[in-house]
Amino acid sequence: MTLDLIKKLREETKAGILECKKALSDANNDYDQALEILKNSFLSHDGNKRVASKGLCNVYIEGNEAILYEINAETDFVAKNPSFIDLVQKLAKPMIESDATNPVDAKKIKIQGVTIDEMIKQTSSIIKENAYLRRFYRVLKDDSYGFGSYIHLGGKVVTLVILTKDLKDLARDLAMQVAANAPSYLDTKYIDIDTMNYERFMYEKDHQSFDENLFHKHLEEISLTSQDFIKNPGQKVYELLEYHDVEIVDFFRFELGQGIDSKLSCRLDIPCDGSKITVTPVY
Repeated sequence: MTLDLIKKLREETKAGILECKKALSDANNDYDQALEILKNSFLSHDGNKRVASKGLCNVYIEGNEAILYEINAETDFVAKNPSFIDLVQKLAKPMIESDATNPVDAKKIKIQGVTIDEMIKQTSSIIKENAYLRRFYRVLKDDSYGFGSYIHLGGKVVTLVILTKDLKDLARDLAMQVAANAPSYLDTKYIDIDTMNYERFMYEKDHQSFDENLFHKHLEEISLTSQDFIKNPGQKVYELLEYHDVEIVDFFRFELGQGIDSKLSCRLDIPCDGSKITVTPVY
């Protein structure tokens, strides 16, 4: 057993020295066999059973395509773990260059012969926490449209905005707006009747009364175009759009742990109280 072999195994797998030494010993110093032993060990690692609601989100743009995804783990510490951060960043380009449109397909993508699912399990073993790809979403735009994205606190919140013109500075400002103000809807005029009824129900439930004017003010506060622009509170977002003669096609917002409760993983399209809701896609 040589130090060079141990070093090579550590560089390739990020496993500890003792794990590498044991794998080489079990493989009679056969590097390929030792590598296979470690990979099998990574794949069999189950982590513990705590709810994995921490981790990082990411948004990545290439040409007319963008992807947003979230990889969860169990504690806040992983957001500063080099192996976990490297994993989140490493997956972006292969995923956007694939034809995957959902987490199930994304986990099957191979990078140098190893699936993303296997890579996540390997990292899970390294960080000693359960980790998994919870969300993956792909967005396509027309050639004349423009993307704007924003990553807040390294990946606690990531956002994407699509404009009818390629105005990069404006698109980024609006992506920051979405990150800061967390709008639920693009515009009040696009809210369908079922969602409007749900919002009425929740408003009355939260306030123990119902006032039509205050309710509509509430809707405006959670709709992007009628919010105050964060860089100029005296200006509404729709006024900013009119000034630039541009429209927002859609927006997307991933917030770390969104939809996860400490005791229950809720589906993202069904609130934890079990009521159904249909909304403008904010994932």
